[in-house]
Amino acid sequence: MCRMTGVVFRISFPAESLLALRQVSETGRIPDEEQRGHRDGWGMASFVNGSPKLVGRSIRPAHLDPSFDSAMADAMKLAAPNVLIAHVRAASRGGVAMENTHPFIADGIVLAHNGTFKDFDPKTRSNPKGQTDSERLLMLLMDRCEDGRDLHAALKSVITEDLRSVETRGAVLLVSDGSKLYGYRKVNDPKREWYYKLHVAEAVDAVMLYQEVPEGCALGGRVSAVGDGELVSVGLDMKVVRERLV
Repeated sequence: MCRMTGVVFRISFPAESLLALRQVSETGRIPDEEQRGHRDGWGMASFVNGSPKLVGRSIRPAHLDPSFDSAMADAMKLAAPNVLIAHVRAASRGGVAMENTHPFIADGIVLAHNGTFKDFDPKTRSNPKGQTDSERLLMLLMDRCEDGRDLHAALKSVITEDLRSVETRGAVLLVSDGSKLYGYRKVNDPKREWYYKLHVAEAVDAVMLYQEVPEGCALGGRVSAVGDGELVSVGLDMKVVRERLV
């Protein structure tokens, strides 16, 4: 159970995206939970010269962690154009530990995930360091890329073939290789449709994929919803492409 934001920016990083995520870490609703907030750690990753870079990571709640503010300041210094993925966690599979904290980075790819894949333990060439289904998903995606597919084709293959029969109430993915940001949304439980949301906010110099923002937090630009089973890609040129998968 998590909340995520992915940003493609071509001049300077929009700090409001992380300010909103920090507040959601304290106030965001979680299905079947009375206590609000996604308090089980946070992480941010971006790219330097095309290679993934961890901007910050902690097992502390983002809204109580001074290092989140430090990472946000570092995000403001990132060279543009660029991509950043940020994540605040409410632990489901895997305990509260650094090795289970999103986003995950491997082989030039950054991945963050909201949702739980039941009994998901694919055989992959690389072994995960933690216990999350999300990291296992990244290992599987790496295998597809090593088979000669680009990230776009590999991601589509994993979604339409490997995840088709996996039980989940819902899933939202943010994935990037530094050249594009991908977002995917799937909902299988209508009662949790509100939780597995994904939106696109298109401004002049930035495009944001996000799940939730507090009331009164203005992202700016044109906002639209990502449909069920829809894959969205955003290039460094700010072009948004949508395609329906499953």
